[in-house]
Amino acid sequence: MLKMIIADDERVIRETISTLIDWEKIGIRLIGLCQDGIEAYNMILDESPDIVMTDIRMPGLSGLELIREITGTDKQIQFILLSGYEEFDYAREAMKYGVRHYLLKPCSEEQITESVQEASRDCLQARQSRIQREQSGAMVRTIQQDILYHLLVEGLWASPDSDIGKRMDTMADFYGPYMDFCRRPCCLYYVYFLEESRLPGSLDSLKELEARQSSPLFFYGVYVKNTLLLFCFSHVDSRLLDEAFSQVSSGIRLEEHLFPDLTRLLEEVLWRIRRYDTVYAIHGFRPLPVSNHTAMEHIQTVCQGLETANKAGVHRLFGELRLMVSQAVQPEFLKTFAGSVCLHLSSMDALSSVEAAEFIKTVSQTEDFTVLGGLIEQMLSKAENALSRSSHNYGALAEKIMDYVNTHLSDQSLTLKKISEEYLYMNVDYVSRQFRKSTGRKFSQYLTEQRVRRAKELLSHEDTAKIQYVAEQVGCGNNPQYFSQIFKKTVGMTPGKWASKIRSGADRTSPQH
Repeated sequence: MLKMIIADDERVIRETISTLIDWEKIGIRLIGLCQDGIEAYNMILDESPDIVMTDIRMPGLSGLELIREITGTDKQIQFILLSGYEEFDYAREAMKYGVRHYLLKPCSEEQITESVQEASRDCLQARQSRIQREQSGAMVRTIQQDILYHLLVEGLWASPDSDIGKRMDTMADFYGPYMDFCRRPCCLYYVYFLEESRLPGSLDSLKELEARQSSPLFFYGVYVKNTLLLFCFSHVDSRLLDEAFSQVSSGIRLEEHLFPDLTRLLEEVLWRIRRYDTVYAIHGFRPLPVSNHTAMEHIQTVCQGLETANKAGVHRLFGELRLMVSQAVQPEFLKTFAGSVCLHLSSMDALSSVEAAEFIKTVSQTEDFTVLGGLIEQMLSKAENALSRSSHNYGALAEKIMDYVNTHLSDQSLTLKKISEEYLYMNVDYVSRQFRKSTGRKFSQYLTEQRVRRAKELLSHEDTAKIQYVAEQVGCGNNPQYFSQIFKKTVGMTPGKWASKIRSGADRTSPQH
């Protein structure tokens, strides 16, 4: 369901539009009504709506200024412009920013519905185009492999009657559109009589087959007892697979099964492999062991303790994890340990989904025992530092967002959606809820506070007191007027008056010569 807000300074208009239509019936969730442009701007930063219906003339920021500000940060939002006959020149100006949907006041229920449905179609088409572009990226592929690894490992450790569909719904809240591939039909290929010594060569042949295809393939799988269970999310001619495996190992037998979605496929796979003590996840065309259930139970206990530990407890529990690493004697156990701990730390936001996915990929391709130990220590140190900071302050996820904001404060396109999708690779709705839960405030409030704080620092020095320069440094360079408005709303006076007051106070307290 798409999210929409309505912005109009006339209360009667915005409330009438909000109650006139059955929004859910046309696939819309109305998430807010705004009485001016600044309120609309902040709600867009916090809630990341898909559609914004806005009046052209409003106090604070006009509809045109709002579109100009948001278009610089997020071109995916579809705007519907409310205008009168005398405001057509403004509407023509909005066309420069890609606005395609207009409503001329007064407008009927049918006109509003039609306009919103057109905007919905454009929004869904733009979203699909963006996802298709991302699907070809290596980072998205890595994240999808991480998702499959999580589902596979948790499925193995869970009770046989646990609902994997519910677990996927929970993960969709975290990963957002990166989980879309799980809902597509998928193939399961059983490769029988594949000896373990032939597995690495077979996976190399599979990788070469993938590279030769004109349309991208996505392979994942499990190996157990001379059988490879291979997942693919687009159909592959079984003769090509048979040829690829036969180059390395003779006598194999191939079976193909089609499933409507990943949930059904994983239920089948987990039912088949649960009884085995050791299985290998095929991660990045390398086998990654998932085994040693006694050790895994201890790892789970330690990691669950980290979720509620204070600073001293964090250090003690990480000491236990390091002790387990020091007592290991096989690279296979270190790989299993690394995948398990990384899975838990990612769910606690001590590592981002991207960091976790890259780490698991690196570990799966590393065979040297000493190198594996070093990689695990780096991961543990990074996560320990993140959890130590958050045990007395905010959560690790909120800390990352705050650090990013303070480092990129001059970025005019800084939004929570950008941070979520381009830095954290997480669902913006999930990130927004977690940030508010950890800090007790909305992202837009925090961003405004940091902009004003930084502006005060600059305004207090005469050489940096020019309003245009200050506006640029706090991410409002393309609209100094908006900067002045948020500064006055927060501080109670304009930036110029505040700077004059500070400097005059400094002059009175300076020593006389």
